[in-house]
Amino acid sequence: MQSVVVEAEKYSLTTGKGSYTLLGWWRFCYLHSFETKQHTIYWNDKVFSGTSEGPEMVRGSGLLVIGQDQDRMGGGYTFSQSLNAVVADLRLYNRSLTNSEALDFVSCKETHLDPQPLVSFPDFKNNWKIEGSVNIEDLNLADICQKESSFLIMFPEAWSFSQAVAMCNNVGGSLPVPISARENEQILSFLNPYIPYCSDAHGYSIALGMLKKYETHSHYHYKSGENITYSNFLYRRDEDSNCVAIAVTEDDYGYWYYSKCDLELCTICNFTSVTHLKVRGLCDESLFDTTYLVLGESGEKPVFRGFSNSQLQWTGTTWTLTYLPENNVKATMTTKFEGTPTFSHPRVQPIQGQSMKTMDDGQYTCDDGTCINIDHRCDLLAHCPDLTDEINCNTVKPSETYIWELPPPLPDGSPTPVSVFVNITSVRDVSLIDLSISFDMILVFTWRDPRLTFQHLRDNMDQNPVREGVGVWHPEVFIEDGDGSSVDVQVRGRQTFVRRVGPPNPDIPTRLNEGRQSINIQIYPRTVYTMLI
Repeated sequence: MQSVVVEAEKYSLTTGKGSYTLLGWWRFCYLHSFETKQHTIYWNDKVFSGTSEGPEMVRGSGLLVIGQDQDRMGGGYTFSQSLNAVVADLRLYNRSLTNSEALDFVSCKETHLDPQPLVSFPDFKNNWKIEGSVNIEDLNLADICQKESSFLIMFPEAWSFSQAVAMCNNVGGSLPVPISARENEQILSFLNPYIPYCSDAHGYSIALGMLKKYETHSHYHYKSGENITYSNFLYRRDEDSNCVAIAVTEDDYGYWYYSKCDLELCTICNFTSVTHLKVRGLCDESLFDTTYLVLGESGEKPVFRGFSNSQLQWTGTTWTLTYLPENNVKATMTTKFEGTPTFSHPRVQPIQGQSMKTMDDGQYTCDDGTCINIDHRCDLLAHCPDLTDEINCNTVKPSETYIWELPPPLPDGSPTPVSVFVNITSVRDVSLIDLSISFDMILVFTWRDPRLTFQHLRDNMDQNPVREGVGVWHPEVFIEDGDGSSVDVQVRGRQTFVRRVGPPNPDIPTRLNEGRQSINIQIYPRTVYTMLI
């Protein structure tokens, strides 16, 4: 969101230029003087003022609707004009507040303004008619007003410490590290609903993001390496263990213990900013979003909310992707016998092997969710923990319509141009008696084949070999002497390489994995011969 738009009657003004993040509290106050045409907007820590045309007053006898634009009185509602947000406080006054009063409101200071507002939230259930998808919950104003906010998400599957670290990292979070009794209590409060699912025989529930320092028997942050001064150990069970878990049994509730790092526990991830997850593998005609936010839980599992119109959540037995404007349009996850996840729904052809991931442009996603620089894809060095960056590295993308026996076609039907380079590397023998000569030479042919699509090409041509067994058209080679006589030829080696002559095509999100593909590339087969002429 780049600006604030305020409308009154038929008048509209756009102001408050800036950039505002999602899933962060916005404290907003708009003051308008009908007499002077002055307006002021207080938006968190920013203030915008100006003058604009406007009505003489806001007429009564209307209908006040929060969270939905009215195209006519009490109707004309559309999904795209609805509010997807949490509204914690709303006040409408019949006078213009002073500058200090407005600043107090957006600064979360105690306010006792007279007269009381015409509209407010204290008696929400009695004074408002609730329609549509609306949930009412109690919120702590302290959480709204704190400068740096963070939130926790539960992943109830059992993972070891290293797996939990990878999981949180893959979705843009980190393991929680309480540095005060208050933060430890916040984790426990969040954890309480999950205790039946997330406690083992020892009463351990989740792993904390800290490790033991054997020399000093202290503990440190698993990512930054900083010492953690706060401690909540009751007694130090499993002294030989390196990880730290929080207990939830009646006697040890909330205390810490050293635990084995391969112990599989539930995982809580802590987020200090909004994570954007990208979905790949959707077809172009799909109704579903391709960008999602991690947003709360449902059915003891995270909920992923699309930017515009869809939501992914666990529905008891499977993951379900819902197109919110029409709740009957859904995609449900099934598993084929090979174990490949597939989504399908009535308006789009089945989606093979969807994946959800968070990453920056120019990165590649390993099968375990780890992100690496895409330049490391197929560079003959494993950078993914699961080695998947060096799998399926053939430079030629298979095609069912390619016929390797036929030469590349040209638009005018003329023969395919092929460049030839000859390098005689050594003369083995010259016989005046037999009038013969024996020598070694290298033949290099170069041509283009626009029918082929290439992938994972590197700047160094020697790193782009075409693997044996891949059907690619090659020119047929016939060697004879000046009289047309036969020549004894011994082929000592044959290799085919691809040279990249331009940038790769843009990444296509309909493909499951990130990749760099190119077409109309030069092909270099290199053959070493020993000849007797």
